Amino acid sequence: MMRIRQLIWILGIVAGMAGWCGLGICDSAATPRKGSRMPSMSLNAPESQKDCDYLGVAANQPFVLADVNSDLIMVEIIGVYCPQCHKQRPPINRLYHRIQKDAALSKKVKFMGIAVGATPMEVAYLVKDSHIPYPIITDPTFDVHKLLSEPRTPFNIVTTKDGKILWTQLGIIDDMNVFYATLKSLAGL
Repeated sequence: MMRIRQLIWILGIVAGMAGWCGLGICDSAATPRKGSRMPSMSLNAPESQKDCDYLGVAANQPFVLADVNSDLIMVEIIGVYCPQCHKQRPPINRLYHRIQKDAALSKKVKFMGIAVGATPMEVAYLVKDSHIPYPIITDPTFDVHKLLSEPRTPFNIVTTKDGKILWTQLGIIDDMNVFYATLKSLAGL
């Protein structure tokens, strides 16, 4: 009889927690959403001068989103060992190259990834192995990830340089043509 009471008690707690999450009260509700603002955060400088130049930030010095020389920033939160992040890699690399061929859009949108929990060595391997053409910022101690309420990866954010979030998506971006059109629209083109 005691085991049945314990089981009912545990099931009640689990059901209550599921209800809280369904109401948007659990931690996942705190991840960045359209219309909210990015938290104030210091980002590690990219490893290469080319990546620093692309973003318009100083080498070897932390930076903030407001330092990036672009109206919009596509931030891809990734895990270096995340299978879904690797699955998204080829299409998002193609999207980046497509945007670079669009003179107007390439001036208004910059890409960057934030590799949560990754060391510079892991990021260097990922960039080389996956042919990533845009900067991947390290977050080895999960500081940025925690400020973003620890979203699962990949988590994609389009934000203005002053931190207004215009678009988010958890998981793989399924249709890069639609996302390209979304970026053009958000950029006012």
